Amino acid sequence: MKRWLDALAAPVLALLALGASVVGLTNQFVYDDRYIIRLNPAVASLHHWWRLFGESYWPVGAGGDGYRPLTILAFSVEWALGHHRPLLFHAVNLTLYVVVALLVFQLAQLMLPRWIAWIVAALFAVHPVHVEAVANGVGQEELWVAVAMISAVVLYVRGRRRGPLRPWASVAIVALYACACFFKEHGIVLPGLLAVCELLLVPDARSVRVRAREMRPFILALVAVAIGFLAAHSAVLASHGLTGFNEFVPFQTLKLSARDRILTMFGVLPQWIRLFYWPARLRSEYAPPDITIAQGFSVTQVPGMILLAAVLGLAVVAWRKRPVLALGIAWTVITLLPSSNFIVPAGIILAERTLFLPSVGAMLIAGDLIWWLAPRLRRPSLQPAGLALVGVLIALGLARSESRSRVWHDNTTLLTQAVADAPDSYRAHYMLSVWYGLTNRTTQSEREGWTALRLFPYDPFLSFGLAESYQKKRVCRPAADLYAWTFALSPKFALGHQNYAVCLMLLGRYTEARQQAFIAMGRAIGTLPQLHQMVAVADSVLHADSLSGRGVRLTGSTGKVPEPPQKTGTSSPQETASPPRKSF
Repeated sequence: MKRWLDALAAPVLALLALGASVVGLTNQFVYDDRYIIRLNPAVASLHHWWRLFGESYWPVGAGGDGYRPLTILAFSVEWALGHHRPLLFHAVNLTLYVVVALLVFQLAQLMLPRWIAWIVAALFAVHPVHVEAVANGVGQEELWVAVAMISAVVLYVRGRRRGPLRPWASVAIVALYACACFFKEHGIVLPGLLAVCELLLVPDARSVRVRAREMRPFILALVAVAIGFLAAHSAVLASHGLTGFNEFVPFQTLKLSARDRILTMFGVLPQWIRLFYWPARLRSEYAPPDITIAQGFSVTQVPGMILLAAVLGLAVVAWRKRPVLALGIAWTVITLLPSSNFIVPAGIILAERTLFLPSVGAMLIAGDLIWWLAPRLRRPSLQPAGLALVGVLIALGLARSESRSRVWHDNTTLLTQAVADAPDSYRAHYMLSVWYGLTNRTTQSEREGWTALRLFPYDPFLSFGLAESYQKKRVCRPAADLYAWTFALSPKFALGHQNYAVCLMLLGRYTEARQQAFIAMGRAIGTLPQLHQMVAVADSVLHADSLSGRGVRLTGSTGKVPEPPQKTGTSSPQETASPPRKSF
């Protein structure tokens, strides 16, 4: 009987992973898929594929940030083999998800009894927080990184338990590290995981210094990969700072200090724990005012501070007595750090797909709890209840994952559900407004755009998109107010100056129109002949006014930040300069 159960363990895990996500095979290209896959010239051709290692992840016209050449290469291959359809992308995601679930099983068996390791992997396989990574095409990067990093950790621990790492194992781990980095920047933290596993899972009585000396070539190879990746990353993304991503827009426009950014994340920290252990409520958008942006210390940050101190303290206490618990905490913390905003600013405040790899650590923590409870539940009357509870949790996870995967079927379904899930998130309304504009539903687009602006009037892309839609219909008074607000929020905002100048000309504000035309020329953005013509017309009118004694026409410019623009009641579509998206 035991032999049969052992033989069925892996197939049942695979079936659970498939059951949780197979409905996603029918999904379309949704959200970031539109810009990263469907409209991306780099994905459309495999000619000169090696040039991908010198290009950004996001197309230049969509921000030009991020560096994930292996991800784009994988998308290019799938685009060619799948005849430009989303089915193959989702099939690859589903296959990788099954592989990751089986790898989690292998990882958990290194430190837990087989039956507990199976429960850990089963809970991972049906975890609803994984839906965003599996059901969305671009979530594939999370899956590739997880495959590479978990495989490397399993190889490392197995190899070190036999003694010094064999050359083939060292080469394989270094290669997996390189793959993880070039699939997604988060792979850079793999050495941290290996170090923790060395200290907690490898039975070696020698000092850390002696072990490090023995593994010096291996360590130097990892360092060489990290330096090589960071050098390539910096060369391609020299203008995008340390992370290579544009900072989360509200952080930019509110000019958030490092202290306030960290305080903000203390407020978010309870959300991470909730999503790991009770993911009943899921969202595609986490943004203000639904998420509070810190403007100094407040009592709302205290629960997060207490939780973080408790978790880190628990890891310290458990380090020697409960190594699985300590490893689970360390895994979660290390893999969360790159997108956490605690160390460096990220392009998001929270995104569920970035919790994919950290959730491995969260499930290991759950496995250690089961291991601790097991001896206390040996009474025959309690064992069926324990098994029933595990079965209920797996069934709930399956049902929630399956229903959530359907939400990611198409943009209309996803974005309308985003507003229902987070009605106080400005980005939920903003994204729906953009989609309505792209699909020519102008009344709905304006309604959602103004709702977003009322909720959070500090995103220049939002006000710019509304300004552009009004300008195209030559409804210039509200357009001018919205342009003014956009450039007051972000003086370096590159787009829109030419169209702002056109509106100012139509409103008779020639001095301002001339100024905006010169800004567009200086930034080499716009149609040069039209800009020259506007300057010439403005100069002519202003000169004529001066000669006639009427003086210069009013510009309406006071040098002060204007009040947030108000809705005028004119209906028009919403568009955007740079595609709103998830980053990091």
